[in-house]
Amino acid sequence: MSRTFIEQLAELKDKLARMSAMVQQLVEKAVESVYTADGVLARATIASDGRINDEEVRIEQQAIGLLALHQPAASDLRLITTVIKINNDLERIADCAVNVAQRVIMLEHIGDYEVPADLKLMGNTVISMLRDTVKAFNLIDESIARHVLRSDDVVDALYHQIVQDMLVLMESEREHAQTNLANIMIGKNLERIADHCTNIAEDVIYIYTGRIVRHLHAV
Repeated sequence: MSRTFIEQLAELKDKLARMSAMVQQLVEKAVESVYTADGVLARATIASDGRINDEEVRIEQQAIGLLALHQPAASDLRLITTVIKINNDLERIADCAVNVAQRVIMLEHIGDYEVPADLKLMGNTVISMLRDTVKAFNLIDESIARHVLRSDDVVDALYHQIVQDMLVLMESEREHAQTNLANIMIGKNLERIADHCTNIAEDVIYIYTGRIVRHLHAV
């Protein structure tokens, strides 16, 4: 394979690594805006999404160009096609972070808003999961990727508990129904972020082993 291709492939991986860092920062800001009910931080989070959308398009175009021009061998082909998929999942994670921030803009008008304990735990778990996901890709580390897959069960359990608790509160405290619904939707978007992290972790395992572990629960 030509030196030009090797350099372009390395550049593609670097671009995706930078995008993953941007997305991680976006999620961290969105979650922090929930904890503090900070509308200013939430709006800054939403405003940052445009850069990520632009970067997603550039990465996809470069990856497709490499496929079209160089006809890479099996391992490089696996990497490039996986980069395209991970790129898409990162953009979707950013969209979920924006959805979280949009809920905060409504919550900032509630003076006594207190984030539920399970929702805070869920936010912390998702941030940790995302950090591990980024690390797993940057290092192409199968063990970290499998840890991400196991973490998804914790997030799912927390989300189901939050939904159950908020539905009970919506029955007993109807005046706080909007707040409780916002908590459910924040939890739903955090759960979706975890799902996208799982997708990326499965893709890392595919790069490392050549095995597709989707739907196999191979942790």
